[in-house]
Amino acid sequence: MMRPLPPRAAAFLLGLIGVSFLARQAPAQLAIAGKPYVKLETRQATEDAMLRALTGVSVKWGPWHLLAPLDHPKGGKDIATVYPPESQLPSMRPGAADAIAGGGPDLSASYAGKGGKPITWRTVEQEQDIGGLGGLRPLDLAQGLQHPADYEAVGYLYRTVTADAAAEVPVAMGSDDGLRCWLNGELIVDANAERSLDPTAHHLRLPLHAGVNHLFIKVSQGRGEWQFAMTPEMGLEPAADAALQYQLDSDFPDDETRYYRIATVPVPADIVLEVGGLDVLPPGAPGGDARPIVSTRRGDVFIVNNAYELPPVHAAFTRFAGGLHEPLGLAVRRDEQVNGHPAVYVVQRAELTRLVDTNGDDAADIFETVCDEWKLSGNYHEFAFGPKFDRLGNAWITLNLAHTGGETVMGATVPTRGWAIKVPLSGAGNGGGMIKVADGLRSPDGIGMYSDGQMFYTDNQGDFVATNKLSPLYQDSFHGHQASLKFRPGWENWKKDGKPLPDITPAAVWFPYKKMGQSASDILLDDSAGKFGPFSGQLFIGDQTHATVMRVCLEKIDGVYQGACFPFKRNFESGVHRLAWGGDHSMFVGMTDRGWGSTGPKRFGLQRLVWTGRTPFEIQHMKATPDGFELRFTRPVDPTTATNAASYRLISYTYEYHPEYGSPEIDTAPQTVASATLADRETVRLVVERLKTGYVHELDAAGVRSIPGPDGPSQPLLHSLAYYTLQKIPGTTPSPKP
Repeated sequence: MMRPLPPRAAAFLLGLIGVSFLARQAPAQLAIAGKPYVKLETRQATEDAMLRALTGVSVKWGPWHLLAPLDHPKGGKDIATVYPPESQLPSMRPGAADAIAGGGPDLSASYAGKGGKPITWRTVEQEQDIGGLGGLRPLDLAQGLQHPADYEAVGYLYRTVTADAAAEVPVAMGSDDGLRCWLNGELIVDANAERSLDPTAHHLRLPLHAGVNHLFIKVSQGRGEWQFAMTPEMGLEPAADAALQYQLDSDFPDDETRYYRIATVPVPADIVLEVGGLDVLPPGAPGGDARPIVSTRRGDVFIVNNAYELPPVHAAFTRFAGGLHEPLGLAVRRDEQVNGHPAVYVVQRAELTRLVDTNGDDAADIFETVCDEWKLSGNYHEFAFGPKFDRLGNAWITLNLAHTGGETVMGATVPTRGWAIKVPLSGAGNGGGMIKVADGLRSPDGIGMYSDGQMFYTDNQGDFVATNKLSPLYQDSFHGHQASLKFRPGWENWKKDGKPLPDITPAAVWFPYKKMGQSASDILLDDSAGKFGPFSGQLFIGDQTHATVMRVCLEKIDGVYQGACFPFKRNFESGVHRLAWGGDHSMFVGMTDRGWGSTGPKRFGLQRLVWTGRTPFEIQHMKATPDGFELRFTRPVDPTTATNAASYRLISYTYEYHPEYGSPEIDTAPQTVASATLADRETVRLVVERLKTGYVHELDAAGVRSIPGPDGPSQPLLHSLAYYTLQKIPGTTPSPKP
């Protein structure tokens, strides 16, 4: 039996009595880690002052400047070849602020880039860092460039670091591919490597001089992504970090934070919480308060106490189980209990496992194999995701393809790969065996149930998957990836036999690549009846690469699911992997980035998203009509702007089904909004000159305004973009496109 981990020692007093963003009342006095918190004029000034007080170091990071691409025929295999920008390294002396003063590169200089095209330094725009402490999102050296022009290339990054006194500042950095880093002209990192991005591959202590210091970075590129990440590690205790960021968000809310607040659950330094599965225990279970329970990719399961504080600075982790094999999903079976304790089901790489704490000490006593019928070849990419329960109590599981690198990127060397399965459960862990539901899946990370009971899954862009998608799982359905077809009875040699492909189940929603993330993950139905805001009945979808949560509204036309996706919440600390409702209808978000990459500055974590009670001005629903779309908004709209066709921009595009990795948007064309009329105070009907089945219709309603209300004067939409996947036009019967 595992012994519970002791709660993290509280080495500081937070003095947070009366701190409540929801009430919007500033405390009379606030201390973080024993240091007085004082709100200054700007967020950056306030954060800088607190960091100086908490760490004794004041550092200001200048903007990044990028020079790329230079031709580099050796690609990612060589980082040592010297190019002209490195000739300025001797001039990068500490103290001098720019090239004119004798320090730093000449940012106005021009160089011969790839293909002989002249290139110059340009400032790299970055979204506001989250997680604080100067943490930076990964930089994309290929931004603004067209593949494959940036293959077999090298690029340079430059920034200043200004310190008020000499200090050693710890940082972590990494790259895709090779990396060299110079500080004040001296080489401090030399990594000749072909690799994917690991943001913490190199841990360093930068010996900064008082005044201006110069960071000069070189990154080589072979194929695929071309990225660099660097995150200062200021060494704040996790709870102090969480408290500081929460208070900064409270005092300086951005456009989204006014409506939905993120509270970080501090993770003790000795726990690597790479979240694979996430749920909450029933509110009435021993221990109470719907405590989160989390499985990690490293094989542990933790129960989290005190997770509902704002901020949750007294959170404590207890190990419920350990020694599991990469459990990438976890679900609590509330109707199945032993001595009042619910059964917890996890999907390990090779089996569905039932865990039960029989005596109430928050440690599992029963480890029971429920189903181990699916196959493994040993390939590292044969992930297993789930379970999620349907209304009949079946446990649904999706099985990833292997990374074979053959004719296509992904393959199936053993049966069951690329399948969705369900395991009937009759209670007390008794499974009725594995039932195949569907095949043709690629990387099906998310499973979830819609409000009508239909099970859906998310798939990730790649070979035979044009872009990330959300699709319904029907019995005997096929979802497009051809690797698993050979394991259908009678289909062993289907290509040689000249068999046509089975009908491909059409995607209910395509998530346009990069516009709406890059790695769709978990699915969570809003069944809160309005306790999480105005989106009841809709689906929330995580994105692991962009560290965001998206929103989806669905409808069913002639038996075919289709609908729209919308941006919802950005700026989570790491890749959003798992979602679960808290006992108070807040949303717990479990995160990880190892091996999969993320724009978030941290490697893993657990955060909680809380609705502030204020209603954002959003497109609540987007539905297809025979001649266009109907938009319902969360607030009454200003009639003048809402009925002006010029307030809307609409384009359509589709994708190619092929074995290559993903598909660009093709057949892109503007669509004319002929008219916009009010159906009621919150509803607008758009007439579109030409709807196209099998196409995404990308709508930008940036011109629409709300009427004045409790939040003040007329406002624009919080998120003006919507992406509707049109498979069926109501009243018509064309075949939907996969």
